[in-house]
Amino acid sequence: MSSTHGLIEAAFRELSKKSGFVDRPDQKHLALLIGDCIAERATGVFEAPTGLGKSLAALIPAIAHAIHSNKRTVIATYTNVLAEQYWRSDLPLALSLFDGEQPTTEFLIGRQRYACIVNVEQNAPQLIKPFVYRADKGLESEFRQLISKRGSDMSNLWEEICAPPVCAARLCDRYDRCFYYRARRSAERAEIVITNHSVVLQDALLRHATDGDMSLFGEVDFVILDEAHDFPQAAQSAFEFELSEERIGVVIGVVNKAEEAILQIAAEADSLGGWTEACESFRVALASCAKSLHDYGIELQKPGILVAAPSEVRQHPQVVAMSTQDLIDKARSIANEVADSADNFIEVIGRMIEKWGERRLADNASDTLRNYAYFIEEFGAGSRALFSPAGVSVSYSQINMERAKLRYDTIALAEPLSSMVWERFPTVSMSATLAIDNELSFYKELTGCVPSFQEILPSPFDFRSQAALYLPKRGTIPDPSIARKQGVESEYFDAVAREVSQIINAMHGRTLVLFHSRREMDEVRDRVEVPDELPIYVQSRFGVATVGETFKADVRSSLFALRSFWTGFDAPGDTLSCVVLVRVPFEVPVDPPQVARQAWIESKGQNPFISYSLPLAKMLMRQGAGRLIRNQSDRGVIAVLDARLTTKRYGQEILDNLPEGMKAFHDIYDAIAHVGLGTDIE
Repeated sequence: MSSTHGLIEAAFRELSKKSGFVDRPDQKHLALLIGDCIAERATGVFEAPTGLGKSLAALIPAIAHAIHSNKRTVIATYTNVLAEQYWRSDLPLALSLFDGEQPTTEFLIGRQRYACIVNVEQNAPQLIKPFVYRADKGLESEFRQLISKRGSDMSNLWEEICAPPVCAARLCDRYDRCFYYRARRSAERAEIVITNHSVVLQDALLRHATDGDMSLFGEVDFVILDEAHDFPQAAQSAFEFELSEERIGVVIGVVNKAEEAILQIAAEADSLGGWTEACESFRVALASCAKSLHDYGIELQKPGILVAAPSEVRQHPQVVAMSTQDLIDKARSIANEVADSADNFIEVIGRMIEKWGERRLADNASDTLRNYAYFIEEFGAGSRALFSPAGVSVSYSQINMERAKLRYDTIALAEPLSSMVWERFPTVSMSATLAIDNELSFYKELTGCVPSFQEILPSPFDFRSQAALYLPKRGTIPDPSIARKQGVESEYFDAVAREVSQIINAMHGRTLVLFHSRREMDEVRDRVEVPDELPIYVQSRFGVATVGETFKADVRSSLFALRSFWTGFDAPGDTLSCVVLVRVPFEVPVDPPQVARQAWIESKGQNPFISYSLPLAKMLMRQGAGRLIRNQSDRGVIAVLDARLTTKRYGQEILDNLPEGMKAFHDIYDAIAHVGLGTDIE
């Protein structure tokens, strides 16, 4: 450990020589903490505020342990954008701090973020020279940089060339050049792997499903989760399942590709007839299930909860009220038929692999079949789980334009995360917003993480001088909950729009306005009145990265945005001088997973609002407020427009979780003057 500590200390001495270096003692402290966790294979949970330099604090000890003891570390953050920032910016800087031989490194994200060379050749051969030959990793981000197209045209073209959910792998003629598998092969050997939360969870699910026989990373010594406040959301997405006509169509496409990939080998192994018959039989069964699901959607009168587990959730009055027995037998029959058909196809694949193994034929074909088998097996298992829920979970039906979906959601994450992640890998979770009420309990309880070490590090920023809090006078804006109940939301939207208009005019743009719902955002935007020279950009359903970059490039602009901009969005400097949090983002239990979660919490004798909704809202408010001050020179105003902060008992608790030391004002111009922006923005 002492040698590793020495390497970390030396790296920070080198860092201090870099141009623009800012001394942040807690950065090195965090690096040493993470270094100790790696050395002792111990789990840690650390709040590391914005500006502390988390990325280098993670990379430096990971590199030191790779050099000193060949330990392999996976570092994951929430989004692909942040992961690429690690790879392209932070990692090269961290490596430059060490002398001698460098550890091997790799970048790996989800396969459908890579281009498929075969798809390019078949669907867009004009991209071979400008993209395939020039791309480093073959990523969607590189595609968008190298190819000039309009937004929708760009997205449509990417859909035509991106990697499929599963492919022929070693049997593909382009396997050796494949962008995705090249990264996979390298990631299995690299000592430092940069990735995202989703891939970490895919790896965990793959290891779990195959009893450790298959993985994306190979043997791993340690995992570091940056932006860990978003890890539960990533886990929620990883553990969900959907049975729909669209999903069945994707699986039929996979079967077509599998049949084509194995045809020649099957013929050589005297298995051609059995193989093509099995593929056709499975396709026919899936098509029949899709037709049944289509008919189910037309006939369904009352979508709702189908089954829930455990019994305490299933029998809860709110769950019972949202439950439906409408055509439930038909839904169960469809799900079971899909699962049975998948099982039958998997049995055929198993017999073929066994037969080929006995005859020592086509190892590559066997590996390819295993890839397809795993994909289809997961599809079948998800279908069966719809009516055989495990742990704390809920299955439910949805309908949109007479198209039905059957969905499965895991409600309690602690148990599956414990078995798949925490018990398998020693892990550090770190984020600028892990603590609620100055404690880390909420994250630990939500995820099941039991750390050996934990610490909340102080912010390097002086919020007393760098930031001010603006709260409109009581009565300026109606309570949003009361307005909705009384049917006077129009008056609420009018009041919010007047306040937002005043803020944008006072700030001369430079404002990020964060909303809890798209409807609220659209209603307010229609009412806001600002001069043309202060443009307002609105987050659309697509092109999140584009609108963010447009806002950052125009200092007099403002941006209206939703959940994806509450966390992870970084716009240091004058462009973002005010963050407006329109409403406290409480979860409203209207969807089956939310209702089931509240039922589960109540079954444990807890208050869902106190135990879950309020802590989650506090964390989200901290994340939203954290968009403002990103470096030592930033100054600005955090405006919170929700009237409940001054009328409800929990209001002060939420304010207490915002950055400490800010002075509160009821006049936006006083707040602007307090942070010294009055003359700068005119």
